[in-house]
Amino acid sequence: MKIFENLIYAVVILFCSTTVTSFELFSTLGVGLSVGGAVLYAGFDKIRCPFVECCDDKWIPLNFNRLETSLRDELFGQHLTQKIVVAALRGHFREVANPKKALALSFHGYPGSGKTFVSQFIKDNIYKLGSKSKFAHFFAGRSDFAIAEKTDIYKINLMDWIRGNVTQCPMSLFVFDEVDKMPSGVLDAIKPFLDYHEEINGVDYRKAVFIFLSNTGSSLIVQRLLDLWQKGIKREDIKLRDFEDLIRQGAFNEKGGFHQSDTIESDLIDHYIPFLPLEESHVRQCIKAEFRRQNMLSPTEEHVRLPNHRSGLYISHCQEKTGMSKISLMALEEVGDNYRV
Repeated sequence: MKIFENLIYAVVILFCSTTVTSFELFSTLGVGLSVGGAVLYAGFDKIRCPFVECCDDKWIPLNFNRLETSLRDELFGQHLTQKIVVAALRGHFREVANPKKALALSFHGYPGSGKTFVSQFIKDNIYKLGSKSKFAHFFAGRSDFAIAEKTDIYKINLMDWIRGNVTQCPMSLFVFDEVDKMPSGVLDAIKPFLDYHEEINGVDYRKAVFIFLSNTGSSLIVQRLLDLWQKGIKREDIKLRDFEDLIRQGAFNEKGGFHQSDTIESDLIDHYIPFLPLEESHVRQCIKAEFRRQNMLSPTEEHVRLPNHRSGLYISHCQEKTGMSKISLMALEEVGDNYRV
């Protein structure tokens, strides 16, 4: 009898810990099974949750103090990101019992400016398992939405995926990388989930977080930064309002997942956050931090020698490569009225 009970426990734990990947599972038969499963879930919740990831405080600690420290110590030259990201997340989850809508953040800047870096920190500090959490979901525009002719199929699948996973855990995180590489119209599918609805077909999406990473608006960000410099405004005095409308227009008009998007037109993105090009001092900090992460000796002047150019701005990406520090630097050079990487 004991063996049979243990087998039942194992089956129920396996059933309850399975990640929902498609709302197609909820067929007429599936609804009946899910009701029964919910009853079993309630009874075995205390058994499985100490060992299997659950949608609760133990597995979703929301460690924003650590996130703030990580961004301060590891992210350089991005004072707007450090301030806005932590404040937006804290505000959203402070009202998690009854937020008005899902939180939507859109990160914009050249490749290597830190967008993916920051999204990783967010996952690591919201979820105990970080990127390995079954409640943290990642989409890459170039690979997950590669064929423009399949846009309608992508939209249906995306809606099903989000619906199913938010049903399992309302505090789910969805990160969309390479938004500028997505076919136009794909992200219109998620507009209802970002809107001010208490629920849609019985599912409440208001506790979820959506983060979009894009290169759109990058040249506009650089031009605006240089314009502000020429007016004598210090970098640390630059405000988010100096960029938000500019980025919104760029995301709406440039090719990509948000091109002519209902999501932008309906003003459902809460914050458009610019990732600014770096100055030499920021690149040096980045290189030194990378050496520290890899427990290497302090870098010499040879390691931090940078190319000379007129703008004084860089795109810097510090990453690990076979145990060595690989620093990719690309100078922003002025070409007439345009700027290129």
